[in-house]
Amino acid sequence: MDANQTQQLFFKHIRSKLPVHLSFVDEVADLLSISNDSAYRRIRGEKPLGLEEIRMICNKYHVSLDQLLQIQTNTVIFSGNKLDILSFGFNQYLADVVKNLEYFKAMGNTHLYSYNKDIPIFHFMSFPELRAFKFFFWKRTLIGYPELAKQQFTGIEKDEETIELANNITILYNQIPSTEIWNEENVHSTIRQIEFYRQSNIFADKHILAKIYEQLNELLNRLELQAEYGKKFLPGHQPLPNAAAYNIYVNECLIGDNTIFVNSDSRKVTCLNHNGLNFTVTQDHNFCEYTFKNLHNIIRKSTYISTVGEKERSMFFNTLRQKIHERK
Repeated sequence: MDANQTQQLFFKHIRSKLPVHLSFVDEVADLLSISNDSAYRRIRGEKPLGLEEIRMICNKYHVSLDQLLQIQTNTVIFSGNKLDILSFGFNQYLADVVKNLEYFKAMGNTHLYSYNKDIPIFHFMSFPELRAFKFFFWKRTLIGYPELAKQQFTGIEKDEETIELANNITILYNQIPSTEIWNEENVHSTIRQIEFYRQSNIFADKHILAKIYEQLNELLNRLELQAEYGKKFLPGHQPLPNAAAYNIYVNECLIGDNTIFVNSDSRKVTCLNHNGLNFTVTQDHNFCEYTFKNLHNIIRKSTYISTVGEKERSMFFNTLRQKIHERK
C-alpha cells in the first residue's frame, strides 16, 4: 500500500471516531490551523502529513503512530479504554458507557444488538441492591480495589456519582431499540458470583443475600414482561406507544461472547468484550459487515420469543428462574 492510501485510511479511521453531526474537515482544519482546502488535500492524501501534524492528530484522537504505519487492508483498528485503578477507574468506565450510549443514540435510526454470554450490564442498573452487588464484585474481585479487599458487602452503594451514572445508563439504554440473543447459560455467571461470595462469607448478613436473589428474579420478570410487549420501559411504568423496540431470541446450542453491535443509517459499530468488563471498539466497514452477517445467521437459527411465542417465552424464563430458586 502506498503512502497516499495509508494516509487516506488513517483519516478514515479518525473520521469514524467523530460524532456524525461534526464536520470532519472543520475539525481537521481547526486542529492543524490550516484552511479547509488544505485539510481536504490532506484527507484525500494529495498532500502528505508532516510529523508534527501526525503527532497533533494522534494526541487529539488517541491513536498510536503504529496504527498509522501499519494500516493494511486486512488490518482492523480497535480503540478503547482499559479498566485500571490508577488510570481508568470504575466511575470512568461507567461514564464511558454513558458516552458510548449517547453516541449510539445520536447516530440516527440506531439499533443495538447484543450476543450474550452473561446478562448484559445494562439490565442490572434498575435494581439497587443487585446493581450494588455487581459493582462491588467487579471492583473487589475483578479489578482489585485494595480498600475493598477485607470489606463485606452491605448491599448499599454509597458513591452518588456511581449511582447517577448507573441511572443515566438505564435511561439511555431504554431509548435505543435492541435485539438480544440469549441462552439458558447467561444467568450462570451472576449466580456463580453470588455463590462465591456466599461461600466466602462476604455478605454482611443472610438478608442481603436473599435480597440479591430476589432482585435477580425481578430482573428476569421485567425482561419477560418487556419481551411480551416487545417494548422497553422503566420499572414501575407501562410501555409508551413510541417506546424503543425490545427483541429477544433464544439459541439453545450457542453461547455468545458479549459482543455488542450497533447499526444505524450513518455507520456501524462493533464492540468486543475482553478481560471481564472491558470493550474495544471498531467502525471498520468490513469487520462490522462480517459481524452483522454473523449475527443475522445466528438469529436465523434462534427462536424469537418477543410479542409472539408465549409458550417458548414462558418456558425459557421459567428455566432461568428455576436456576435461581435452586440456589436461593
